[in-house]
Amino acid sequence: MKKFTNYAPGARGIRTESGVVYLDPGQTVEIDPKTIVGALPDLGKKSDAAADGPDAGDLDLLQRQIDDLTKQVETLTADNKALTGERDGLAKDKADLTKQVETLTKPGK
Repeated sequence: MKKFTNYAPGARGIRTESGVVYLDPGQTVEIDPKTIVGALPDLGKKSDAAADGPDAGDLDLLQRQIDDLTKQVETLTADNKALTGERDGLAKDKADLTKQVETLTKPGK
């Protein structure tokens, strides 16, 4: 028995004495080479399957996801700047209040 894997983008059929064995893309079957009738179809190479990149629809989807994530980052960055400004303002208020408390609690002369 020998393993045959279809690395081609479409289905392929291997003719055997008992009939045609169809292989979908990526599918592997074991067939006795002695039972194969005629020539083997072009099953492609393993490197061919790996070389196939995403199709245009996948690229569009990925680009939309990138755009959405970029907007989220921009929103979070703006929120962070606002919170940092608020924190700095609160720190200044704390310093002012601390000075007022110290002034009010100083023993008089």
